[in-house]
Amino acid sequence: MFDIKSMRRTNNDIFRQLEELIIENEQLKKENKKLRAENRCLRTENARRTQRLEALETDIEDRINKAVEDAVAKATAPLLETIAEKDKEILRLKAQIGKNSSKPSSSNGFKKIPNNREKSEKKHGGQPGHKGCRLDIPKNLDELVKEGKAEHIILSDVADGEAYVSDWTVDVKTIIVYTEHRRSPGKPPEIEYGLQLKAQAVYLSMVGLIAYKRLSQFFCETSNNLLKVSKATLANFNHSAAKSVCLSGYINDLLNGTVIHVDETPVRTSERCGKNGIAETAGKSTYQVYIRTYSNRTTTVLTASPNKTEDSVITDNILTQFHGIVAQDHEAKFYHFGNKHATCGAHLTRELKGMLELQILPWAGEVRQFFLEMNEQKKKDLHSGKKSCEAALLCHYESRYDELVNDGKNLLAKMEEKSFGYDELRRMVNRLEKYKDNYLLFMRDYEAPFTNNEAERDLRHCKTRQKVSGCFRSWQGVVDYCNIHSLLATAKKRGQNLLNTLASLFSKQVPAEQ
Repeated sequence: MFDIKSMRRTNNDIFRQLEELIIENEQLKKENKKLRAENRCLRTENARRTQRLEALETDIEDRINKAVEDAVAKATAPLLETIAEKDKEILRLKAQIGKNSSKPSSSNGFKKIPNNREKSEKKHGGQPGHKGCRLDIPKNLDELVKEGKAEHIILSDVADGEAYVSDWTVDVKTIIVYTEHRRSPGKPPEIEYGLQLKAQAVYLSMVGLIAYKRLSQFFCETSNNLLKVSKATLANFNHSAAKSVCLSGYINDLLNGTVIHVDETPVRTSERCGKNGIAETAGKSTYQVYIRTYSNRTTTVLTASPNKTEDSVITDNILTQFHGIVAQDHEAKFYHFGNKHATCGAHLTRELKGMLELQILPWAGEVRQFFLEMNEQKKKDLHSGKKSCEAALLCHYESRYDELVNDGKNLLAKMEEKSFGYDELRRMVNRLEKYKDNYLLFMRDYEAPFTNNEAERDLRHCKTRQKVSGCFRSWQGVVDYCNIHSLLATAKKRGQNLLNTLASLFSKQVPAEQ
């Protein structure tokens, strides 16, 4: 039999242990809950500390970067300022070099003059309407032979009456012609050079720019050593031809015209005309004198002046008598002569292109495009037979001109004084405002030209001669050159034969060499 008391005691022990375990379990639950709460707090604190650490790291990195940037900026600021000043100086010098065309580019290996001219869309070669130079046989060959202007030699490989094809050879033959003139006795016999030889000598010297020594050798070679023309004789040919040129008729043609193109260019000479007309010698150096041209489509007159003052223009006594349109390159003294002035638009557009490319001023490009647009409109009107610009269109151009001038003033107001391009812009704006009537005359009056290229072309040979010869030897040489080239340029414009024109100068001359 079981012991009931023992069993009860055992059960009580088990119940007591069970109660103790339950209590202990409750305590453990409470502790676990407390630990979980502490764990959550620790996690939250850890996340907060981690976030704070990241913020501190970011802040420290930003501070370091800013400190480095500040240190670098402080260290490089003087260098950047110096570089900026040097860049401005380089641009200024480039602009100055680009505008200085008084010396040939070959004299300075570092100089490269920018081309400010407008590129044409025309194809290379002869343009439509251009008269070619194709070798051909003149249809009036028999007449030329009878007149003694040509010689016709026939070499035949076929018998008379047989069919043939003609091959031609065109050549030039130089032959010395001795003309004997028999007369009654009286004056002693004379010998002189003929008109054609004198004309050829002057042409080759003045137009071909052949030196007297080489020209003397040329005549010696082409005549099989029969002619030995001295350098002094060749110089005398030029002087005699120059004295025979009468410019009064050319001047009258200029004065009777509507427009006179005027320009001048410097040349070097060992002598110049001083006070009271007495020549001054430069010694080891040279003087700078000026050749001035007065021209229109049919006539050219060149004059020589020791300086480029207004008094020298008065001495020429051409513009002082003229009452029409003076086309010029914005030379101040020329504005004092004539009734109206057409200032060259080609020079203006080239200057504006230089301002756009060298001074980086977009405003200059807008003004330049405006003038080119007006010139194209004028060309279209003239091509269609119009003699003047429509009133409404002209009014539009006038308003647009004023707007561009005002835009230039506004741009100038925003720029600092003495900054790069400031002076160029200021001078251009003032010029366009002051000389508006002169720059718009070519649209107001279609008789007025857009460019002064007529005068530029007449002076081109002067610069070529200076490049070849360096300088003139005497003041008389400059005057002779102007007289002869006035004759030749006019004859060329009028379609006259230059050699025959020169020969006519000697037709009434006394013998040049006896």
